[in-house]
Amino acid sequence: MLYRRATGKYKETKFYWVGKGVGFAHIVPIEFQGQHNLGRGKGQYFYRVFEEAKERRLHIVLKTPEKIRELQRKLYRKAKQEKEYRFYLLYDKVYRQDILSHAYQLVKANKGAPGIDGETFESIEEREGGVETYLEEIAVEPKRKCYKPQPVRRVHIPKASGGKRPLGIPVIKDRVVQIAVKIVIEPIFEADFQDNSYGFRPKRSAHQAVDDVKKHLHQGKTDVIDADISKYFDTIPHDKLMQLVAKRIVDKQILRLIKMWLRAPIVKERDDGKTEYKGNDKGTPQGGVITPPTLGTPGFCRTKNSFVNIACL
Repeated sequence: MLYRRATGKYKETKFYWVGKGVGFAHIVPIEFQGQHNLGRGKGQYFYRVFEEAKERRLHIVLKTPEKIRELQRKLYRKAKQEKEYRFYLLYDKVYRQDILSHAYQLVKANKGAPGIDGETFESIEEREGGVETYLEEIAVEPKRKCYKPQPVRRVHIPKASGGKRPLGIPVIKDRVVQIAVKIVIEPIFEADFQDNSYGFRPKRSAHQAVDDVKKHLHQGKTDVIDADISKYFDTIPHDKLMQLVAKRIVDKQILRLIKMWLRAPIVKERDDGKTEYKGNDKGTPQGGVITPPTLGTPGFCRTKNSFVNIACL
């Protein structure tokens, strides 16, 4: 039996055990539990079925090249061994051709919509020189330290619970550079997570979080709280977020890139057909690559005497 109540800016859920049996995830099939926004990262059982299936397919098709994996291993080991170490020589890795090439394949596999420039993967690959020349051109700007992101296209998608969710769609070039930065910095923040943290981590999933919760439920810890911060992505203060990132990364060029992406203007198409440009002094667009989960700030689910970070708050 499930009881749910909303308090202030936080939504709180308690699951009460009724009788004997297995974990709550096995009581009734997920699709019939009133799950809202399936596959978009929210819901009372923390499922991201669509994203996880897609991630498994991408892992098979887009295996990380060994040279990149070795770089990530070195960064991870250094971060794990020295908890206070701050990384200062990362920027030159971002415009390496092998990293940009892998980043492009990841962006393409995600099949995202075009940004404000209307450029598509098809148009890129039909250009003279194809993808290879395109990536060489991309590398020039960060190498010369003159890279600047374009404004982010704002679209709204309907929510199953009512209303609309705003999404930000960067242009393909910006998404490629963002993925390249993610490839480099993700192992650093990954080293700081606890073992029972599952949110937005490589080789971790919501299914594993549910299994962990089930294990604690079998041990008699029967209270589960699902806390969802209202409009979290839209209200993140940039200065505080950058301070947290700077606890691990002091490479000024990496910090500059992240700050530019956070502050990139938002372009919205009005009903009259005109475009409206809006400054972005707080929050981070959902739908982009560089988001707080990438920077090491996942949501969490707490069970009695145990913390289980989950992927879908």
